[in-house]
Amino acid sequence: MEIIYEINPPKIFGDSTNLNINRLNQEIEKYLHRSKLILDHVNHIHVTDSVLGIPRLSSLHGAALILENIKNKNIILSCSIRTRDRNINSIIQLATQSIFLKIRDLLFIMGDNPQINLYDMSLKILSKPTDAINILNSLGYDKFINLNLSIPNKISNFNNFKKKINTTPNGMVTQSISSLQEVKDLKNLLNMHSIKLIPCVMVPSNKNTKASQMIGLNFQNYKHNFMEFIHDIKKEVNQLLITSPNDFNEGIRTLKEIKNF
Repeated sequence: MEIIYEINPPKIFGDSTNLNINRLNQEIEKYLHRSKLILDHVNHIHVTDSVLGIPRLSSLHGAALILENIKNKNIILSCSIRTRDRNINSIIQLATQSIFLKIRDLLFIMGDNPQINLYDMSLKILSKPTDAINILNSLGYDKFINLNLSIPNKISNFNNFKKKINTTPNGMVTQSISSLQEVKDLKNLLNMHSIKLIPCVMVPSNKNTKASQMIGLNFQNYKHNFMEFIHDIKKEVNQLLITSPNDFNEGIRTLKEIKNF
């Protein structure tokens, strides 16, 4: 089973709203150090794209930095792409750049509203994730790179789900799941359409509690049997995404445990 670890590129502005290149360079060094630690335990890193709408280095820039600075022929990289911020021309540009960078997967997401509102940001919503994949598929990009979509951990809106299915993505990455049954239910739905399921699991730590509450996740369901939970999921799928948004040290400890379990 392939374990994927999620990492956020550096914030562009930090705690201010002014660009400080020296501070940003320090954050890049920290980001690369963390990437090296991750790659001691897994080969696949997923680079996010401005989570919560906070401006960060782009996911492709983050991936390129890893490729330029970490010499490991076995690195597999995937990236999220926020469609909320982009028109179709920029999405085509990013998809093309990803192919030349040898990114394996692109995960198209709508993304949260930008936290910097300098003008009417509603004008920027030009393409949905499903629109992006439909157009890229029509242009033959699916022959060169895996194009994925995100889905909730539980399907409540089957019309939206059907629209995503109809785009024929390579795979679907879940929001953070809370039970093995959620994995089984989604797997059964996607197997009928030959679409790969990639569950996401949040590391259950005190520092991640706020992040879990923001998305309505209750990781108490698996906190006390976490390794068994991971092991049971491994029986169902071929890939698993691990996220630990506010607790990097616990994330690394989790990767070590998974490796040795």
